[in-house]
Amino acid sequence: MAVARERSRAAADSVPRVQAVRNALQLLALLGQSGPRGMTLAELARALALPKSTVLRIAMTLVDERAVQREEETGLFKLGIRVFEIGSLVLDALEIPRHARPLLERLSQETQETVHLCVLDDGEVVYVDKIESPQRLRLYSRVGKRAPAHCTGVGKVLLAYLPADERRRILERRPLRAYTANTITDYLRFEREMDEVRRTGIAFDREEHEEGVCCAAAPIFDHTGQVRAAVSVTAPAFRTPPERLEELASAVRRTAMAISETMGYSAHLAALRSWGGETARG
Repeated sequence: MAVARERSRAAADSVPRVQAVRNALQLLALLGQSGPRGMTLAELARALALPKSTVLRIAMTLVDERAVQREEETGLFKLGIRVFEIGSLVLDALEIPRHARPLLERLSQETQETVHLCVLDDGEVVYVDKIESPQRLRLYSRVGKRAPAHCTGVGKVLLAYLPADERRRILERRPLRAYTANTITDYLRFEREMDEVRRTGIAFDREEHEEGVCCAAAPIFDHTGQVRAAVSVTAPAFRTPPERLEELASAVRRTAMAISETMGYSAHLAALRSWGGETARG
């Protein structure tokens, strides 16, 4: 079976890639990052390092497929409804938001702060759900947004539970860049932080990604004991002195465990599996 999988993987690796498809996906990603304004043809061509004529052909094909829309008056390109439709199907397939939504809403009501549900994709954090804080001062974020993993609470959680070699490969591709004066940029210190996250089941972002923003995050496990996602509570730093951040950590940990249990996770069975694995290795 393992040999067959290796042959299948080798065959897949040998299949030629279609650059036009890659360009189209990169164009969609750029429009997703551009926000409600969209981008001009010249801006897209410059960002993709492609001729305008090539970008126009790609963009208009996507317009025909409703993945992109073009404003007649301004000529600006924006994401189309087809992308939302496909994205909704992906979220449905993940199942996590469906299990998590009621508990995320309860967590936001309890803490009166913004709550996020995130997954790891290609070494980055992707926000797949969000419950807005009811307070007047809110923090900007949106579903679909990507963020670095090493300096966000949810990212630290998702990295901490990866095998060490996989985490190392991610950090080689995405180095510990400093976003604020508080960002951890030393690899050994970061690994100690990973140990602490696994020990406590909580990760903190103390103004490490954005100045003035703090968060506490915890892992969501599936029925096999694997971490599938992370949930966080995010708040302005002036509302989160150390004792308040600890309160948020307790609340987010309870919520993450409740979501994990709806997905079939059992801490007792997970401990037994872990013990069995250690025994087998010993």
